[in-house]
Amino acid sequence: MDFLTELKKRNLIYQATPNIEEFFKKKGTLYLGVDPTSDSLHLGNYLGLSLLKRFYLNGFNIIIILGGGTAKIGDPSGKLKERPILPLDVLEKNKKKIRKQILKFLPIDNKKVKLIDNSKWLDNLKLMEFLRDIGKFMSVNSMLDLEFVKERLNAQEMLSFAEFTYQLLQAYDFYVLFEKYGCQMQIGGSDQWGNIIQGIELIRKKTNQEAYGLVYPLLIDPKTGRKFGKTEAGETLWLDPQKFHPFRMYQFLINLDDDLAKNLLYFYSFKKLEEIEKIIEEGEKNKELRIIQKKLAEEIVISLYGEKVFHQVSEITNILFNKNFEDITLKEIKILKDAIPTKKFNKNTPLEEILVELNLAKSKSEARNLLNNVKVLERGGYLLIKKGKKDFGLAEF
Repeated sequence: MDFLTELKKRNLIYQATPNIEEFFKKKGTLYLGVDPTSDSLHLGNYLGLSLLKRFYLNGFNIIIILGGGTAKIGDPSGKLKERPILPLDVLEKNKKKIRKQILKFLPIDNKKVKLIDNSKWLDNLKLMEFLRDIGKFMSVNSMLDLEFVKERLNAQEMLSFAEFTYQLLQAYDFYVLFEKYGCQMQIGGSDQWGNIIQGIELIRKKTNQEAYGLVYPLLIDPKTGRKFGKTEAGETLWLDPQKFHPFRMYQFLINLDDDLAKNLLYFYSFKKLEEIEKIIEEGEKNKELRIIQKKLAEEIVISLYGEKVFHQVSEITNILFNKNFEDITLKEIKILKDAIPTKKFNKNTPLEEILVELNLAKSKSEARNLLNNVKVLERGGYLLIKKGKKDFGLAEF
C-alpha cells in the first residue's frame, strides 16, 4: 500500500488540492506551522506533529515553523472573539518551551527535518514591502470569503485589521519556504484550509509554479460538543506534564466514546492498519473491557512521556481502581499526589469546603448533599476522597 492510500484509509485527509499525487510521487518538502500562543502544545497540536512525523518516516523532508512572528498577531481561525496580544517576553518564554516539546517528538537534524522561527523574515518586513510584494497579489474578495471572517462579520464582532491580514502573513511564510527551501506543501487542521489556499495563490501568482495543501479533520468530541482537545470540564489537554498530569491524560483517553476512540486510533497510532483493525474487532466484541481506548491511551502516553511514566500511570490506575479503597496505604497516597486534584488545607477546613476546592462539588450546598455519598480515607496528613467510581481528590494538611 502506498503512503497516500494509507493516509486516506486512516481518514487523515479531510481536504487536499488537486494533483496532490504528484507531490507524493516526488517525496518533496512540506511544512506545518505552530504559533507559540501558549507555553505548551496540546493533544490537538500533537495530531499535526504526528502526521508530519509520518511524512518524515516515509522519506519526505519536513519543516516545522515556530510562529514567533505570526504569534504576535495570533491566528483568528475558529475564534469568535479577538485574541489578546501577548507581551513579547511571554512569547519568548513560550517559544523556548514549545521548541523543547517539539524536539522530543521529531529529530531536528537540519537535513530531513528543520525547525524555523518565522520572525526571521516577518520581523524585518516593512510596510511598503508588504503591500507591494504581498498585498498587491492578494484579492480582498477571497480574503473576505474565509470562514472566520464571515462568522465574525455576521456576528457583528470586532475584526481588527491585524487579524484580517494574518492570512497574508501565513501565505508569505509559505512563499518564503517555497523560495528558500523548495517547500511545496503545507499541512494543517481543516480550519487552516483558507489560509493555505492563500499561500498557494501567492506562490502561483509570484512564481507561476504549483504548490499543494493538505488538511486533516478537526474532530468534535461528542460528549462536549467542543473541538477535540479539552476535557468535559473545559480543561485543555496540555502535553506539558506539569500542566496536565499524564495519569489524567490516560484517564481522559480510556474514557473516550467508542467511535471517537476508533477514529483517534487510526489518527494517532503508528501501528500497521491490519493491527489496528484487529484491535478494533476485538474491542467491538468486548466493549466493557475498553480495549480500543486502552491501546490508544498506552501508545499516546508512551509516545509523549516515555515507558517509565506509562508504568507509573499504570501503578496509579491500579491503586485507584483495582484496590479496595480502605486498603490504600500512605506510601500509595504519596504516589497519587498531583496525579489527582491535590490541594493543601488547614486542619480545621470543613469537608464541604474541601470538596468544592477539589472540584468534586460545584457549591457548598451540593457538597453538603454529597457528604454521605463520598468515601474518605485518612492517612498521615492526607485525606483521600472518592466520589462515585471515577472522581478523586487529595487534601494535604
